[in-house]
Amino acid sequence: MKNVIVYAVIFIVAFLATTFGVYTFNNKYANMFEFDFRDAAKVEAALVDSLAIAHGDSLTVADSLVSDHEPVVEKGHKIATDLKVTKGKLNEVEEALLKKEEEIKLLESKVKEKEDEKYAEWLKNTIKLYEAMESTKAAQFIKAMPENEARDLIYSMKKKKAAEVLSYLSAETVNRLTRAQ
Repeated sequence: MKNVIVYAVIFIVAFLATTFGVYTFNNKYANMFEFDFRDAAKVEAALVDSLAIAHGDSLTVADSLVSDHEPVVEKGHKIATDLKVTKGKLNEVEEALLKKEEEIKLLESKVKEKEDEKYAEWLKNTIKLYEAMESTKAAQFIKAMPENEARDLIYSMKKKKAAEVLSYLSAETVNRLTRAQ
């Protein structure tokens, strides 16, 4: 009998604690049985309006008298301000990009100048070598060169030496090297 009394007391205490918890949480939250844990006071205040509808996690208020348009206007101003800031940043990035492109063009022109200088130096030294060489050997080397380089060499050599070298080349090769561009 003693056991029955102990179990009955434990059951009553557990029942009262559960009832108290359900009552407290149901007053504090919108609907704890649907797991809607929004503040009950805010939901009740919004539902006083006959056009307010509770949807899951949010409230939809359709009454124009209750709803406040000012936050929408403020959001519009904020979006417009953000758009202006973004446009400003975009313009800055575009200007920086244009400056970088100009720098790249300048560097490319400097590299081209350096390459042209190196080519001119190579051409000058190679002409001296080919003019000192036998015409038959020079013709063999020129025949194996790319067309542009061979043309530059022939036209930069002394005329007499160039004519001798050309005389040892085939007619087709001479035609290719001496034709107008």
